[in-house]
Amino acid sequence: MGSDPGETEPTRSRRGPSLLLLLSALAALVVSGWALIGPFSLEFVTNVDVGWVLVAAAVLVGAVLVLLPGRRGR
Repeated sequence: MGSDPGETEPTRSRRGPSLLLLLSALAALVVSGWALIGPFSLEFVTNVDVGWVLVAAAVLVGAVLVLLPGRRGR
């Protein structure tokens, strides 16, 4: 059982942590921290240029796509 040199063992696929689960956990921590600290002014959000937010989001998505391993066809 398994000693035959012609037999191959099934390969195990290693999966890393879920990125979506990690992001949702971080969002939950931020919201709970905000709830514990108490309400505060969000005036700084109105001063942020939406174009730069979109540029930052595009760079973040691009970096994630480059750094994550590609899915291999099965």
